[in-house]
Amino acid sequence: MGCLFDTTTDIKEGQNMNRFESKQASIISSSDLKTFKGKLVYWTFFIILVMLSLISLLPAIWTISTAFKDTQEIYQEFTFFPKDISLSHLKERIVESWDSLQLGKSIINTIVLSIGNWISTILVCGLGGYVLSKLRPKGSRFVFVLVVWTMMMPWQMRMVPNYITMLHFPFAYDFGAGVSLLDTYWPMWLNAASSAFNIMLFKNAFDGLSQSYVEAAKIDGCSNMGIFLKIMFPLSMPVVIYVSIGALSGAWADFFNPLLYLDKNVVTPLQIYSFQSYADIKMNSRFMGFIFASIPPFLIFALFQRRIMGGVNIGGVKG
Repeated sequence: MGCLFDTTTDIKEGQNMNRFESKQASIISSSDLKTFKGKLVYWTFFIILVMLSLISLLPAIWTISTAFKDTQEIYQEFTFFPKDISLSHLKERIVESWDSLQLGKSIINTIVLSIGNWISTILVCGLGGYVLSKLRPKGSRFVFVLVVWTMMMPWQMRMVPNYITMLHFPFAYDFGAGVSLLDTYWPMWLNAASSAFNIMLFKNAFDGLSQSYVEAAKIDGCSNMGIFLKIMFPLSMPVVIYVSIGALSGAWADFFNPLLYLDKNVVTPLQIYSFQSYADIKMNSRFMGFIFASIPPFLIFALFQRRIMGGVNIGGVKG
């Protein structure tokens, strides 16, 4: 009987311990909410967070409302929301803005630029992380130090050397030699391929994979490229998806690099920026252009928000 009692007690203690371990750590526990001080702290944080959320949403709401207003409502009546919110009026504003902005070509150019950024980032940065993590040839430690050092270098220091390099590629000096890559997408693609941050992400992800995968594949006669594409790449799919989302959304919203390197192949951010010098483009159409340009990043975040939010843990935890 005593043995049965001890066993029952151990089971209850084990269940209580499991419940304790399953609880998530928080600033305020359920027992604190029963006290006046706990309720005061809880509602104070709640009100602050609601206010911050409204402040962050206000510019987006104002942009959407201004895009669907008439010109008279913007310059004379100063209303926050449009008076006419019928479906026919909203459709009319979308069609009118699309015809006046003519964003079709710039959107196609931006899609081409984003896809090129994605391919160069995944292949080159992924291979760089794979070499530094698994192959480790002679001089890899020195290369790793250079990669870390470039992460600490401000981008303002690299701006002029990058421009001169792209002007006389592959020579980083001005004597008329080399091939000019300006007004092409190659400068952005090469910069994306040399992202030290993405190389570090891939390296840390590959460090968490066992070296036995590589050794077993080499015994079966698989090449290094085959090991990367068939083994390392599929096993590191979380970091691949995270880097892909960052590459696509970053290329779509990039303004400075196209402004620096492009002249004729205008992309969407530059096209919208140029509207400020067009007198025939109305204010509401300009704001509608902001909405058109924001749709792809919004869709990417809506579809892959779990991957994006979980990306802060990628590379920080191994194994």
